[in-house]
Parts: sequence; structure tokens; C-alpha cells
Amino acid sequence: MSKSMRLLQIEDSESDADMILRLLMQAGFEVFSHRVDDAEGLRRALDDPTWDLIIADYHLPGFDAPAALRILQECGKDIPCIVVSGMMGEDTAVEMMKSGAHDYLTKNNLTRLVPAVERELAEAERRRETRRAQEELRASEERLALAVEATQIGTFDLYPQSGKLIWSKFAQQHFGLSHEAEVTYDTFLRAVHADDRESAARTLQAALRYENGGEYTDDYRAVGIEDGQERWLSSRGRVFFGAQAQPIRVVGVILNFTERKRLEQQLLQSQKLESVGRLAGSIAHDFNNLLTIINGYAHLVLAEMGPENSLRESVQELSKAAMQAAGLTRQLLSFSRRQVAEPKTIAVNEFIKDYENMLRRLLGENIELTLNLDREAGSFRADPGQMGQVLMNLAVNAKDAMPDGGKLLIETSNMMVDDLFARTHLSVSPGKYVVLTVTDSGTGMTAEVKSHLFEPFFTTKEPGKGTGLGLSTVYGIVVNQSSGSVWVYSEPGHGTTFKLFFPSFGFESKTESAAGVEQLSAKGETILLAEDEAGVRKYTRGILERYGYVVIESCDGAEALSVARSHPGPIHMLLTDIIMPTMGGMELAEKFTAEFPTIPVLFMSGYTDQIMRHWNALTAYIQKPFSLSDLLTQVRDLLDRSSAKSLPAEAPPAAG
Repeated sequence: MSKSMRLLQIEDSESDADMILRLLMQAGFEVFSHRVDDAEGLRRALDDPTWDLIIADYHLPGFDAPAALRILQECGKDIPCIVVSGMMGEDTAVEMMKSGAHDYLTKNNLTRLVPAVERELAEAERRRETRRAQEELRASEERLALAVEATQIGTFDLYPQSGKLIWSKFAQQHFGLSHEAEVTYDTFLRAVHADDRESAARTLQAALRYENGGEYTDDYRAVGIEDGQERWLSSRGRVFFGAQAQPIRVVGVILNFTERKRLEQQLLQSQKLESVGRLAGSIAHDFNNLLTIINGYAHLVLAEMGPENSLRESVQELSKAAMQAAGLTRQLLSFSRRQVAEPKTIAVNEFIKDYENMLRRLLGENIELTLNLDREAGSFRADPGQMGQVLMNLAVNAKDAMPDGGKLLIETSNMMVDDLFARTHLSVSPGKYVVLTVTDSGTGMTAEVKSHLFEPFFTTKEPGKGTGLGLSTVYGIVVNQSSGSVWVYSEPGHGTTFKLFFPSFGFESKTESAAGVEQLSAKGETILLAEDEAGVRKYTRGILERYGYVVIESCDGAEALSVARSHPGPIHMLLTDIIMPTMGGMELAEKFTAEFPTIPVLFMSGYTDQIMRHWNALTAYIQKPFSLSDLLTQVRDLLDRSSAKSLPAEAPPAAG
């Protein structure tokens, strides 16, 4: 069976070259051969990457094998080279092998030629296979590294006997470590939320005892070691056992699924409200039937009674209570979508103005009402009567939160919701929305209160002070009856903002033009982002990086200041949340501008800017939740304004 081979010969003697070819063909090789006899010819021949073997004469006029080997090394070619010579000394052979030759033969004894060629071809093939395997391994490792980078999956390596624990970069981030640090199993346990710590330890110990085949699987909350943030983490791993079934190593991965958990909680809350709504609707219909009978017979009794009857006042109170109960059932029906609605097109600004006088009388003199109506705010479809009920309920709720007086701000605007925003806010689809915002400066709410906010009959007021149906009615009308969405932002002691999103009606949605996007893109700027909420931080960073900005993250004001002081390059803007633990945005801005007076600051918060304060020329404000275009427009505008402000003034025109 013939063996194909491409042979490059470095030889000035044609007869010697033919002799070598005959020996190879007699051994069954099918040889394609090319002969060169100088350095230039060798370099040209090496442009062809397909040579299998080089056989070089040791000495040619003006050229020799050592020079040929140097050219091979310069070109980076891995082609086996066998040197042949008319005479051979041991020192010469050693010198050639050190210079890179694979074998050395004499022309008067070529009996070893064929075995040497076969050996070198086999070795070359093994080297190629090794290189291919190494390249495949490198590619595989590269793909794995890219996958880990894209998914931000952390890895861990735990040695149970010593308690030593090794975390990867992303594992450290998931546990709130911003730098490499020596950690142990105790470090892990301390970082797990106190309510989940015992369960987490028990699950790992079960795997170490070879329960479930040594598979380790657990979901738990962790509290950041440095940043104090709460995250939902999922760990998956396997225990490796040594002699006598002793656990010697646990290897696995850690995934941060905080955002998914938040969306699941939103979905569960929505489903719970849906279930409660159906129950409330059924109860309301039954109560309406009973109240109809009670109220009807009360009127019949009153009609038969004379004006002087001693029981007349009692029956009137009975009828009055029945009418009030009927009002409650109407609210329950609105929450459960069973109240018949008559949707009409509502121009949001005109709607607010129609209710302005009524709202001022409702709020009283100790609450300042301010309207901030965007002239471009559009229209939406809803039942005007129900929307009036929504507005009044929100105003009453705000008034109760400000017993000693305060401020109530009502705003209108348009908002273009993009895909990224829609993915992180349940029940909102991409498109154009009319937004109605109601903000008070009252007592605010805890996270626990917010989680029950829209449930019927839930109230924090004293007994007899409220029915607990006001905000559930708001939810039912906006979400169930009007295809809208409700977003709430509140912190204890800092007031509350309700944002109502209604699909815009009667306006075409406009997408960003290529030129518009280009105008909003970065011009080489770096932004320092300070935000304690991980989901908002990731969303904001994603928008900015998508349009070319370099983003440096920090989770509170103290960390932002530290990062700003140590950052080696320029920072062009500080983008900061206002309410953060450790150091809030207002204190951060004050200290930051004292050290970096020319760098502009963009504040963001769930509260309105008019409730918070007025800004100066190097500051601006964006209200949460914001869309991609909202953020990019504010960032670009402030950067351009601050850049123009820092330029030297133009010289006045010459006189005359």
C-alpha cells in the first residue's frame, strides 16, 4: 500500500536527490518532491504549508544545513528535517541535533533512511494530533469562560477536612465581596441569611454523608459580606470521597437568581390578587342581593311609618348603612373586574384639571397640592367615573399618610417602554404609555406593608378609620379594568409615589431613528454608578454599556467615593440613587462635588424631583422607573451641558 508524502529536498546534486527518491519509492512511498539549493529558494518553498518532510544535504556551495535549520526556526515551521552528509563525525551529528535536526545520516550508508522517514512522519502526525487536541481544549476552555462570563455563574471548591473554601470571581460577587479574599466554610455560613443558615448547613452535611449520592443542591438567601445586599443564590455541586468514604472535596457552581425570584414574587402577588379578586367578586354579588332586600324593605317600612314614629330614625340608619355597604360591594366588584365599565378616551391633563378643585377641598389647607402636567401627555382608554374614583382614593390615601400636613404632587407624562424595561416589570409590554404619577411627602411604607398593599381589607389604619378597599379598588380599575399597570415606590419616612401606566391611545409609537440613537450614544465617557438595588443597577448598567459608556459600579455612597478616589482614569459623571444604605445620594453628592467640582451629578429616585429639591447647573434628575430613551437623553444632555460649561468663553466680536 503506497504512502503519500510531500518532500522538500535541500540538495545541489540532482543524482543524490534522485537516489533518495528511489529508496523512498522502493519502500512504498508515493513522493511529490521539490528541490532547492539556496536560502532564497528555501524561503520561497516554505510559503507552502503542506510539506511533510525535509531532507537536507549538510553542505552546499554557499549554503549548509545549519543555515537551513535557522531559517526553519525563523519561519516557525514544525517540519521534521533529516540531515544527510558525505561524511559524519560524532561532534557534527550532536551539533545538528542541537540545532533542530531530527536525524543525521551519511550518504554512503542510507539503510536507516526509510525507518527514519517513517519514524519522523509518525512523530509529526502525533505532534499534529497533540496540537489539534490542545487547540480544541483551548477553544473549549474559551467557550466555557465566555459562558461563565455571560451567565455570571460562580464556582466554588470546598475542602471539608480543613474548611478551606475557594470562590471564583463571580462567586465572590454573589456573596458581596469586591476583591479577592481568603474565605472558609465559616465565611460562607456567616454570609447566608440568618433564617436560611441552619437549613443550608443541614443540606451540605447531608451531601457529605453521601445522601442523594453525594449530590449537593440548595437555594438560599445570602447577605453581602461587604455591601449588605440580600441576594437569592442557588448552589449545585458534587462531593468527592476518598479512602473509607471520607469526603475530601466539594466542587460546584453558584447562580444568582435574585431577579428571577423578584419576578416570581410579582407573579405570585398578581395571582394572589387575581384569586382574591374572584372571591371578592362572588361575595360582592351575593351581598348585593342581600343588600337589595334589606334596603328595599327598609324603604317600605319607612313609607308605612308616620313622621312621629319612634322607630323611624332607627330604620333610616339601617337604610343608610345598607347604602354604605352597597358602596363597598361596588369597590369589590371594581377590584374583581365584575363592575361594568364604559371606557372612553380620556385626555389625561384635562381629566386632572377637572378634578383639581375637588381634590383641593378633599385635602384641606394643610396639604399643598401641585400639578405638573406635561403638555405633550396623551390620552388613554378607561371609564371616566372609575378613574375619578382612582384619583380620589389615591388622594385620600396620601392625606392619611400626612396627618400633620405636607405636599401632594400630581404629574402627567408620556413614556416609551422598551424591551429591557418590560422584561423586568411584570404586566408591562413594550410600547407607548401615558403615565399618571401621584407623590406625597408622608410617612412612607415598609417592604412588608407594600407586599400587601393591594389586598382587599388590608389596612394599617386604626379600626373604624378605613375599609382597606381604597388601594385594592385602584388596582382593580387600573390593571383589571383598564389594561394598565401600577408601580409603587416608598421608603419609611420618605413618602410614597404611585405611578399608573396606561397604554397610550390615539398616538403612533415612534421608534428611535438611527441618527437619534447615535446622538444619545457615548463619546468616550466613563460614568460612576451608585445604586443599592442590584436589579436596578444591572438594568441601568446594561442600558449605558449598550450605548458605549464605560460604567463603574458601586452599591452605596461610601463605596462610590472610595472608587472615585482610586480610579486611575477620568470620570465624566456620577449617576446616583438618592435613598441608599450607609451613605445616601444627597450626602454622596455633597462630598463628591467638594472633591470633584467639575463632574456633573445625575440623581435618580422613585420620588419626584419637585418633592426632593431643586438642582443646579451641574446636576439633573431622572425619576424611576425610567426607560432606555429617558436615561440616555438625561445622561447625554447633562454631559453635553457640563462639557459646554467647562469650555472657555468665546472672544467678543471686534468693534467697527
